[in-house]
Amino acid sequence: MIPIKSFIELFEDPSYKYLNLNKSIKLLTIIKDSRKVINLNSNLILRLNTLIQSLVFIFNYNSLIRKRELLAKERDLSEIKKISSHIAAKTDLLNKLNESLIKNKKKFNYTKEDFLYLQNKRNQILSTITNFKEKIRELNKKKKDCFSQINRITREMSDPTQKSKLDDLNLEKDNKKSYSRAEAIKSLQRQAKEFQYEINKLNSKINESQINLDQINPNYESIESVYNSLLNIIKNDEERLKKIKNELKDKLIENEDLKEFDISAFNSFKSKQEIENEINEISNQLNTITDKTNYLDRENPENLSEIINALTEINESLSKDLKDISIPYENDEVIDCIENFRRVEILYGDLEDLINKFLLQINLETKFQIAIREDFTNFYIKTTFLRSNKERVNFEELTTPEKIYFVMTFYISIKIILQAKNIIFSNLFVPSEYNKRGSIYRTITKILPIFEQEKNLKKFNLIFLISNLEMKKKIENVKIIKIDEN
Repeated sequence: MIPIKSFIELFEDPSYKYLNLNKSIKLLTIIKDSRKVINLNSNLILRLNTLIQSLVFIFNYNSLIRKRELLAKERDLSEIKKISSHIAAKTDLLNKLNESLIKNKKKFNYTKEDFLYLQNKRNQILSTITNFKEKIRELNKKKKDCFSQINRITREMSDPTQKSKLDDLNLEKDNKKSYSRAEAIKSLQRQAKEFQYEINKLNSKINESQINLDQINPNYESIESVYNSLLNIIKNDEERLKKIKNELKDKLIENEDLKEFDISAFNSFKSKQEIENEINEISNQLNTITDKTNYLDRENPENLSEIINALTEINESLSKDLKDISIPYENDEVIDCIENFRRVEILYGDLEDLINKFLLQINLETKFQIAIREDFTNFYIKTTFLRSNKERVNFEELTTPEKIYFVMTFYISIKIILQAKNIIFSNLFVPSEYNKRGSIYRTITKILPIFEQEKNLKKFNLIFLISNLEMKKKIENVKIIKIDEN
């Protein structure tokens, strides 16, 4: 687990490429503060949601109470029906009328849809025919005007004393003076013929529309008859229902217990057993609602003072502590932190790719992942390793030679990314438990060929300063300079 702050410090250099990476660390503070605000808002929303649900429960509770009271009155009425044949007869008739109304209204709604569809289609055809006829009237008027002008010119031609008056004629050319009388007559005759052609076309369209109308009319008239019949039946039944209710109301006034009974709320009356079943069902629903909210006053269910006080408290809290429910960072500041965090992600991704080139030599692969402490105090880069047999292990589970190989290639890879032309590594850089002669020299032996093979690595010079670790076997392509203690 490598702290991000320590990781960034490894890349501190004058290069503009890695400047301001430490800004990414502020993202922790932003996340922590934002999480606090989000949690506070979530709690407020939860409280508000609880209050709204409780309010709905209370409204429903009151509605059920009123319904139960009404059913209780209806139950009393069912008792009176047993001893009053007049009331029994009226309520039975009321039930029958209501059943008839329900049945006929259902039929009416089906018929109404078909009726309105045909009516709309029929009205469109009639409107089209009317428009065509209006256009024909206008064209006939224009045609008649052409013939009137022809007759006028003909009279002028038969009387040599008459002067030519073509300027006020409806001729085709703008320069009417260029027309002779004969040409004017021909022009007017041609116009009249065109008007008649348009009239004939419109008459043909009228005939087509009339055929469509004749096809629709029988069905329309049949449905219209059913529609109007059902409408009259419904209106008559509603009038009879109203009349019977008034008669029942007058009769109930005579009973002290039922004189306040609102008969207008009923279109039918159930049996006593049906009423009892409904009352029991409502009582169960009321008990369920009581268990679901602590804001219900069972003695006075219309009392909403507790909920109003709770809502007022939330409102005052929001007005007073508005800053506590708002994220205290500007967008630009957040965006800048996120962009620098992404730069860190790209950086450790490049480092991971480079290290894996070296780890491939020992059949190992590493994976870097961002981890975060639960208290949001630090980011970490978590390293995991995958062996060639697909065994996944962490750093502590590596063998000592694997650990030394990783530590050395990690260091060298950082220097490569920083474009250090001369990469200096010393066994004194590593902790004493990793300062193992055999593993260090084996690592050098395995990584040197990579620098020779990879084109983009040939420009780097590797310098190893090894202290107190004797080289027992010579390494190829390595220039050795021995420095005496003196």
